[in-house]
Amino acid sequence: MVSYIKKNRFFKIGINWFEYDKAQKNNLLFNAYFHVKSNNGARVPGIRKDAYTIEIDLTEPEDTIFSKFAKQVRQQYRITEKENINCYFHKDTKRFVDFFNDFALKRNTYPTSIERIEEMGENLILSFAERDGQLLVAHSYLTDPKMGIVRFNHSATTRLEDNTDKNLVGRVNKYMVVKSMFYFKAQGYKIFDMGGYAMHTTDAGLAGINKFKEQFGSNIVTCANYYSYSYWFLKKLSGILGVKSDA
Repeated sequence: MVSYIKKNRFFKIGINWFEYDKAQKNNLLFNAYFHVKSNNGARVPGIRKDAYTIEIDLTEPEDTIFSKFAKQVRQQYRITEKENINCYFHKDTKRFVDFFNDFALKRNTYPTSIERIEEMGENLILSFAERDGQLLVAHSYLTDPKMGIVRFNHSATTRLEDNTDKNLVGRVNKYMVVKSMFYFKAQGYKIFDMGGYAMHTTDAGLAGINKFKEQFGSNIVTCANYYSYSYWFLKKLSGILGVKSDA
């Protein structure tokens, strides 16, 4: 179970992932449990909503995992291996946030912050991919060593920038997903969670993200999100008021 406190301007939210543990109490008014795979037989108070994601079984041999990727992913991975791409993990929070927020601005999506990244503590791992010193892709992964789950959390690239080689960036993005999978597999993780799946979406942007994730596996699983009544009301109120928030 991954747990941390998300601080907003006027309140704090208890964020929990993958499991519900009624023995863990934070005494906060606002609480959320995301992609719960086990509630340990307990009744979770609040609002329950189905959640979906794509999972890759990291307990299988690397060759087996690789063989299940779409043909395009396998081909582009082999091409990128020869393109002098440097993929590495590093806790360079400022660089990650600057790069991600530039991408988020161009994509008109939610930005992040150094504070938000640091709230997740050691459970959040940052990764980067460069070519000749130029940063092309950055990812973050939420990790739960105890449960053996690693979840794709943030992704940013230079594909929206002017005068960029979009084909190269697309290859590098896929390449780093695969490299990360095998890195976490070597660390003993059992499940690679692709970071959610928008089931039955009619949104073109979300459908495109679904398609990207489907290239790495087709094992769609159902989990559950739980929200305390106060947090659910907060989310609804924010939607009605048109307030943008990543909470």
